[in-house]
Amino acid sequence: MSEDNLEYVAKQTKRIIDARDEFPLQPIVFAGSGLSRRWIGAPTWFELLDWAIKNCPEIKQPIQFYVQQETDLPAVAKRVAAEYQSWAWGAGKDQFPSILFESNVPQEIYLKYTLAKYIKSFGTDVAKNYLGEGEAFSAIRPHAVITTNYDSLLEHILPGYQPILGTGLISAPFANIGEIYKIHGTVEKASSLVLTTEDYHEFAKKRKYLTAKLLTFFAEHPIVFLGYSVEDVNIRKILEDLDEAVGIKGGLAKNIFFVTRPTEAEPAYERVLQVSPKQGIRVNSIEAHSFEWVFKAFAHNAPLANVNPQVLRSLLARTFQLVRSDIPKQKMEVDFELIAGKTGTKEKLAKVFGIGTLQPVTEFSAQYPYNLTSIAKALGYTYWYGAQKLIDKIKNETGVDLKSFDNLYHGTIKMSEKSIAHMYSEAALE
Repeated sequence: MSEDNLEYVAKQTKRIIDARDEFPLQPIVFAGSGLSRRWIGAPTWFELLDWAIKNCPEIKQPIQFYVQQETDLPAVAKRVAAEYQSWAWGAGKDQFPSILFESNVPQEIYLKYTLAKYIKSFGTDVAKNYLGEGEAFSAIRPHAVITTNYDSLLEHILPGYQPILGTGLISAPFANIGEIYKIHGTVEKASSLVLTTEDYHEFAKKRKYLTAKLLTFFAEHPIVFLGYSVEDVNIRKILEDLDEAVGIKGGLAKNIFFVTRPTEAEPAYERVLQVSPKQGIRVNSIEAHSFEWVFKAFAHNAPLANVNPQVLRSLLARTFQLVRSDIPKQKMEVDFELIAGKTGTKEKLAKVFGIGTLQPVTEFSAQYPYNLTSIAKALGYTYWYGAQKLIDKIKNETGVDLKSFDNLYHGTIKMSEKSIAHMYSEAALE
């Protein structure tokens, strides 16, 4: 993998951290098919339909035949789905479970069932060359992920996150956190796949409601588009709806980042996403051979790093129901004076939920007073990545990873059962 320009990395890392400071809530990630192609070798949509055509012995023409006759790939998928239905009810019947032959089953289920099995065959384990990216992405601990991908890669990368199918985002009654919105369906439920022309028409009817739900995300969170082409129709439609609702005019949308592989000799700092023939939106552009430094910048001091998202979802859901439903309907007695006394400050409120502030041991703090950012600043860098590069250099030259164990230069604090904080000594600075 080619190296990214260090000056570009430094400037874009600072831009990400500045956006994190201005929009302090956890990032929202839009994940497209490019991520699955990169990490698990998943096929493009064209390749997926091409495989399906070659897999069916009764289809005699190649995919190019259908592409010539149809306007887009959903229309091709509709044609292929009809061919699969004929095959399934004839010579291919033993390839499908008996439940798929009931009268109320839609005709495209045979193609969707076959594609779901094929996509599952690619697994969910990130390729060895990209393991660092996968770990760095997981460390972001995004507030939520919205994806058009069918596979289960994201559920594997983000353990504890809850997959939500289709338009579940619309009906969710509380401020969700730690969820993966699979708006085009999942291989775990083949019938949910948004694949044919009719599927996309149904999705389009509900897309504006989806966008309305996303408005609060765009107003309060850093937004990261990853694995999408700048021409991707799904992203263009969502941004078009967003622009129509709030009127993103003129200046740079500082909290929106579009991450891609480099396309030109000089990587771009900004780009215009054309959402309609007459309207474009200026966003941050990050072009990188390695996404690891990008993810590390978004993950820097991520406040959810030490928190189980399942616990947060449960906490939010129960509190929301209590305040919005149970108390107003007088389903339980409420001592308002007691509540006022226990929730007067965020520290008191945290204790109500069994949450306390973690304070490191004084002796340890004296020996390891620096985190990575303060080490970097003491060395003259403006961001943490400068110090991390030096640690990586030591590892590459000596084979010793200072962060892998406690030593004279580095110590760890256990923040939870699975999470630690890295701290550094005066000796490390010297």
